[in-house]
This record gives sequence, C-alpha cells and structure tokens, in this order.
Amino acid sequence: MLKNKIYLVVTIFSIGIGVGTNNTMAQQKTPTPSAASKAFLDSLQKAKKATSTDVVETVNIGYTTINKHYVTGSNATFTSDNHTRDLVAMSPNNLLQGQLAGVKVVNTSATSAFLTIRGNASFNAGVTPLYIVDGIPLKVQRFANSLAVNVDNDPLADIHPEDIESVTVLKDAQATAIYGTRGSNGVVLITTNSGTAGKTYLDVTAYTGFLTQPENISVLDSSQYRNYIIAKERASGVSDAAIASGIGKYLLLSTPASQKERYNNNTNWQNEVLKNGLLSNFHLTLRGGDAVAKYSLNVGYSKLNSVIQNTDFSRFNLRFNLDYKIGSKLTFLNNLSYAKVDRKLSDQGFAYNTNQLFLTTLKSPVLTPYQQDATGANTIYLDSSDYNRNNNPLAVANRMINKNGTNRISARTVGQYTFSPNLVLRLGVSLDYFRLQENRFLPSTGFATAGYVVRSASAQNSAELMFLNENTLTYTKKTKSGNSLFALVGLAVQSTTLDSKYGRAVGTLGANGSVFGISTDQQTTVNTGDPKSLDSIGSISPAWNLLSGFTSINYAIKDKYIFAGTFRADGSSRFAKNSRWGYFPAASFAWRLSKEAFLKNSKTISELKLRTSYGLSGNDNVGVSNSFNSLVSTPYIYSAISIGILGNSSFQWESTKQFNIGADIELAKGKLALTLDFYDRKTDHLFNIINLPTVSGFKNYAVSEGSVKNTGIEASLAWKVLDNTKGLSWQTKFNFSYNKNKILSLPARIDSTDNTDDYTMAVRTGTAMGSFYGYNAIGIYEKTSDVKLKNGAGNANPFKGGDVIFEDVNGDGIIDQNDRKVIGNVNPDFYGGFINNFSFKQFELSIFTDFAVGGKVYNGRRAALERVSDYSNQSTSVLNYWKNEGDKTSTPRLQNGDAVGNGRFSSRWIEDGSYFRIKTITLAYNFPLTGVFKKAFSNARVIATAQNLVTFSNYKGYSPEVGNYANPNMYGVDYGNLPPLKSIILGVQLGL
Repeated sequence: MLKNKIYLVVTIFSIGIGVGTNNTMAQQKTPTPSAASKAFLDSLQKAKKATSTDVVETVNIGYTTINKHYVTGSNATFTSDNHTRDLVAMSPNNLLQGQLAGVKVVNTSATSAFLTIRGNASFNAGVTPLYIVDGIPLKVQRFANSLAVNVDNDPLADIHPEDIESVTVLKDAQATAIYGTRGSNGVVLITTNSGTAGKTYLDVTAYTGFLTQPENISVLDSSQYRNYIIAKERASGVSDAAIASGIGKYLLLSTPASQKERYNNNTNWQNEVLKNGLLSNFHLTLRGGDAVAKYSLNVGYSKLNSVIQNTDFSRFNLRFNLDYKIGSKLTFLNNLSYAKVDRKLSDQGFAYNTNQLFLTTLKSPVLTPYQQDATGANTIYLDSSDYNRNNNPLAVANRMINKNGTNRISARTVGQYTFSPNLVLRLGVSLDYFRLQENRFLPSTGFATAGYVVRSASAQNSAELMFLNENTLTYTKKTKSGNSLFALVGLAVQSTTLDSKYGRAVGTLGANGSVFGISTDQQTTVNTGDPKSLDSIGSISPAWNLLSGFTSINYAIKDKYIFAGTFRADGSSRFAKNSRWGYFPAASFAWRLSKEAFLKNSKTISELKLRTSYGLSGNDNVGVSNSFNSLVSTPYIYSAISIGILGNSSFQWESTKQFNIGADIELAKGKLALTLDFYDRKTDHLFNIINLPTVSGFKNYAVSEGSVKNTGIEASLAWKVLDNTKGLSWQTKFNFSYNKNKILSLPARIDSTDNTDDYTMAVRTGTAMGSFYGYNAIGIYEKTSDVKLKNGAGNANPFKGGDVIFEDVNGDGIIDQNDRKVIGNVNPDFYGGFINNFSFKQFELSIFTDFAVGGKVYNGRRAALERVSDYSNQSTSVLNYWKNEGDKTSTPRLQNGDAVGNGRFSSRWIEDGSYFRIKTITLAYNFPLTGVFKKAFSNARVIATAQNLVTFSNYKGYSPEVGNYANPNMYGVDYGNLPPLKSIILGVQLGL
C-alpha cells in the first residue's frame, strides 16, 4: 500500500461578466490534503495577496525591462490601444508604417511590408532587423524563398496584429549590442497579449470591408493602337504593301475572314484581370487569472481576396500565454503559438509575361481573352498568346498556379526563481518550427512557348527547426544614498537546421509536335516517379549554431547620472575557425537635468534627460557556407563531385559602429513629450561578391570588404492638446526621420555597377546605396540640324530629329557608356507620420497621415509603355510623339527596334518619389452601457475605417511607395507593383 497520496490542487478562477460582477464558474470537491499540501496551499494564498506598491513605467530593453528614466539607449515603443487597434493591417509591419521615428516601412503587398531601421547598410546581407516575439527570435530571410518571382515569405505575416500588446524598436548600439552578431540592423521586440489578475476579460473583434480596384493606367484603345502601329511601321520605312502583308494581318488590313473576329476587339485588359477585393477578420482574446496564475488565449482568422483575380491570403492563428507561480519564489512563463497561412500569389517585378499588373498594360487591345466561334461569340476557351509573344493576362490569372502554404509552431517556457527581491534567475527553452510548401505551374494555354518548354511545374518543401536555450541572472539594488544598480549576465545556445527540397518538371515539344514529360495542363504538380518530365531536382540541408555570453549593467547615481554598459561574445558556426568569434561592447551615459536643483521644482519641465552612447553590433545574415569550400554533384551518366563554391576562411559578419546622442523631454507634467536623436553609424566588413575569371573554374566568391555610413536625425512628438476639456480630448503625435547614406569604401575587384533586369545601380565610393546609374536625358531634338553628338551605342546609327538628347558627360562628342552617371537614388531625404486622435463623449475620430520627401523611383512600367519601339501596347502619352521637323514634345519619334537607343536606361524613367498620404481615417462610437447591457458587456464599440484615401504625388504610376521584400535591390523600382489599396472597412469590438 502506498503511504503517500498525491492530491491535485485545482484553482477555480472567477469570470467577471460586465462591470462589478463576479460569477464563479464551478464548485468542485477535492480530497482533504495532507499537511504538506496545506502548506503548499497556504503559500499560494500568500502569493495571491502579494501586491506591488511601486508602479513604475518600464521599457523592454531586451532580456529584461527597466525603469524608463534609467534608459540610456535609443528606442521607440508602439503600444496597443483603441486607436492603434483601429488600424487595419494584415502584418505587424504594415501596422508600424509612419508610427515610429527612424523606422521606414514600405508596403510590398496588402499582406506584407518591408521594414528598415536607420537606413540601409548592406548590399548582399539581410537589411531587415532582428525580430523577437515573446523572447523567440524569428528568422527573417528564409533560405527557401518563394517560387513566385520576386515574392518572399514575410515572417511577420503569420502573426495576427491584434495578438500584439506592444512593440519596442531598439535602434542605437547601447540597445542592440546585447544581441551581438544579429543587432546591427536594429531589433524589434514584440510582446503579445498577457493575462490579467483579478478578472476575466473576453474581447471580440470582427470587421469586414472591400478594397477598390486601382485606377486604370491610361493605355491605347484598339483604334489608337492600330493607328500607332501603322504610323510606327511607316516611320521605319516599311511600305504600305509590306505593312498590309505583315503586321497588317493583325490590324484588320489583310486579316483572313476566319480570323477577323479574333482581331476586331477593344479589350481593356486591366478590367479583365482586376476587380474589387474583399477582406474579413475575426479575433478573440480571453484573458484572466489571479495572483497565482494569469493566462491569455488569442484566436484569429483573417481572409483577404485581393484585387487581382485568384490572388488571396488566409491566416489562422492560435496563441496561448500562461504564467503561474509555485510558491513565492518560483514562476513559470509559457508561450505557445500556432499559425497556418495559405496564399495564392502573383509574380512581381521584371517578370512582365507573368506579372499580371505589368502584362495587362502591354497586351494588345485588339485581342480578346477568349477564343471565338464563327459568329464572333466568346467561347469558354482562353485564347493563346499573341503575335508579340505576350501571354494572355486572364490565362495567367486563372490557369497559372502560385500556391504557398506555411505552418509555424513556436513554444517557449521560462523558469524564474527569485532568490531574493534583488536576485532573479531565469532558465528558458524555446522551439520554433517553420514549414513551407509551394507549388508553381505554368500552363500552355494562353502562354507563349519558352524555347521547347510548353508547360512546367515546380515544387518546393522546406522545414526549419530552431532550438534556443537562454539563461540569465539579474541583480538589482537600491542603496540608502539613492543609487540604483541593475546587472545582468546571460548564456545562450541556439541551433538551427533546415531541410529543403526542390523539383521541376516540364513538358517539351518534340520534332513531330508531340509533347514529352508533362503532356497536359491538368498535370499541375511534380511527379518524381516520371523521369521523362523531371528537369531539375535538388536539396539542401544546412545546420548552424550560435553560442553566446552576454552581460549588461546600469548604474544610476541619485537618479541623475546613469552609466550603462553592454558586452556580448558570439561564436557562430557560419564562419571559419579564425573568424568564428565576435565581440560587441557598448557604453552609454545619461544625465537627468530635471533632477538637478535648478530644475527639480520646475512647473514647466517634468523630465529632461540627455543621453549618449557608442558601441558595436553585427550582422550575420550572410549565408552559412561562404566561409567553406562546398561540394556539389554533377548529374551525368557517370556522376562526379567537385568543389562548387570556393570558400573564404577570412569571411566574417558585417560590423557596425554607432554613435548616438539624444534627449528626452517632457513638459507640463507629461502633456508634451519630445524625443530627439542624432546618430552616426558606420558598417565595415561588407558582404560583397567578387567575380572570378572563367579559367578559375569558379564563378565568384565572398569577401568581407567595404564600408558604408548612415547619419541621421530623428524627432518624435506627443502632445495632449486637450485632456477631457468639456468632454473633448485631442492627442497629436508626429515623427520625423532624416537619413543620409554614403558608400565609404569597396573591394578593388568589385564591379562598379549592378545591372539588374533593365536598370542599373551604381556601386561606387562616394555615392549612396540605391543610386540609379544611367544616361541623363535633357530633351528631344526638334530638328536633325540640331544634332551635334554622335551615337556610340550599338551599331552607331546617327541621331536625328525626334531622338532623345543625352548629356555628353565626358565631353568627347560621343554618347556611349562613358556618359552614364548617377541620376538619382531611392533614399528619401526625410519621412514621417502625423497622427491626430480626437474623442468627444462616446465618439472617437482618428486621422493618420504619412509622408516622404525626396527619393527617386524607376518607373519601369512607364519605360515599357513609352518606348515606342515594338508591338506592345503603349501609354496614351505617346500620341504626342515627334512627327515633323520643329516639333516640340517629350516623346521621341517612332521606330522599330530602337536602333539609336532612345529607350535606354536614363533619367526619362526616373521620377520624384515624394508623397503625402491620408492613410487612415477612423470614426468609432462607444455605446453607453446601462442596465442589462452593463451586466453583459464591459464595452461595445463600432468602427468605420477608410484607408489610403488620397495620395498627393507627382508620380505617374500607381504609387511612389514601392519595394520588394525578396529583393532589397528593387526598393524604388516599379514594374506595376500593387499600390496601397483604398478600402472601406466596418467593424465591431465587444468586451464581455
């Protein structure tokens, strides 16, 4: 017989429904506990009664929180409240746009955004910050990018914005050095909803709305198109007879009767592919607990049907946070989350034959989406590609497949033991599992044949597992003399493994018209059991580890003089033995002048703190194999293994030295708060790629050479203009950021230009990163007699009247590649946001605007629509093309093939990216709760939100706000990117 009995202790929580009510959920009998169990119960009751008497505002500084008055680093915090919850966003990055100084957010789609902090400091390494959610670091750039062209998996897109309680952005070296090799791009600390003691809350949010189809780009209709093509042919010296027997077959000049209806149309392709979109969202938060245990359960579902046909996004979220105490000294902090995201994507960027937004403006309007019968009526069958080899945009929308599905599970548990009020030990373990499954299919129907390939299917599956053990010991002490000490030491071990597999199958055209491999458009997936169809197959399985030790200290003398320091040592398996360890120190000082005798009793200045910092942080997002020689197999009949990648044993992380000086000011008892910062960051050991001679047997190798500098000024203001004055409250917030970027040095062997698609970026000392490099177009020759320069490009056809005038930069009388120069850079001069929140009785009104001044955009779509050199459709602006000697115009003469290079990459396509946008207007009504409603609800609120109402800009595309998450080099490059969409949203928020 067992002498000892085990008793299950059940704590019954109370749910408060409405205001001032407490209803017990259940009453259960338990066995009479033993003396030991009674003692345990007594300790729980004592813990319940324990309350804090010193309530101070704290700031998350990484690994811990600290009294905000003792913060010596530069950070910014975004906290969830009624007004921020009204900002409808699919990704937390979308939510942060225009909210925080020094944080630049560019929407890359309706469901993701690209975020940088204090400028761009790398060519090839990741430039996005380190994201940490409830202590779990997220990998930002997955090794397996999306199969969809220029589309990436935004890791924050699987987090529901309404799960978030606060976001803290760490910006200077004092704040980021504690994250060592991962901190130089800044750190974003995300804290999700936590439990509450004393009452249970159930908050429900639901909203739905529609997204409006973007305004059509003005292109030629069928009549204008026919006239344009005929005029272009004649201007190129083609006779009318040759026109009629050639391109005229498609222009109703010599079209066979059986084909006439196919080319007798006036199709608006943008209306065929674009539509109004729909979005919906549901989110539930259940929070409660007592002095012993606190919990928070979050459930969310979001759905967005985009304005592009068959492009959508859906997400299911589940998150559970639980903190509970065992006795008075031991506490367990637990976080568990699951997210499932499914996407149907569309290609972006310079994939003009599969980028639907780009293709809809280039496709000839004389064609129709569907095949027609003998009477001219549309059938159900999609038409094929056209005489210019442009795909059918509707076939791209309806038949092409770009499916992307992810599952993510994150778990963390921390055991916290309080030895004394001064000494706390925390031992933590985290797991993060991410799985990606993708399928891509290019059909034959409506698509131009790519060589012998008539259709193709691609598949990608990857799984990434991260394990993290972090342990910290903190010590705090307040002396009788008024001095305060905070000290932290920690040890962390992180291990990550990736298993990624890829396969591509094709259908190829044989000599007799038969198809080998994928034989029909119904076979949309890769069949590894069919070797005839397999075109390529591969896998990667890297693993990498990080071992870290870190410490931080903060010492305040009489609450006036604050000294702080941080140090971290990181050992990473990404690098060879002689470059494996990195050391990252930082030091800072702050002086609270408001505590000095001459300001202590000031009625105007509530807080005045000056601070400065200097330190070092790193960026290890540079791949896992650049330090080592890598073997690759060659799939021939007799397979072989060779060194495929030449490693560099001196390769290392990028390192950033940063100086910061700032001030925190509060006036009128906190009604007016102002934060100012100046920073100077220099990044060394840039990750660069050096091309090698062909005879070496290698294409290139990686080096850690070069440096870049970012300097800037940040300001943020919060002002309670009216605080419940006759029922009216008004709060305004404003933030402003200025950043200047400059390349200081580069490897001597690096290419000085980066040629990407049809544009070129300068990679030169003294220029800014993101500088466009091309010809400076200064007008159109009105007459041939005005031509003074020779054309050194191509076959050197001479310039004539109607050609573009390019600046002769070197003065040699010849226009060639030596006349290219920097013609603008993508970086704005300054940017920011302006927020006004009003409340009057039960009504609330929020107006949020953001802006950017300066910065250039390459309008790639306009470059394609105004080249006047091929058979693609064109912008209506080309109707004003140069026709006769003496004409004054901005559009050059028509010609076939652009023999003189009028369409070359030049300032013709570079536009000002400045804008001011009314981003969000929200009107909310809070229902007054009385009687039975007061018992049933703690709050009831309805909202109406309008987003992206008006953008004031001189930009000639959809929107000057363009970027690309997958390819940072495409920041400021527009190939018809989907703009921030206008939307009207209605919602309800209920508290039970």
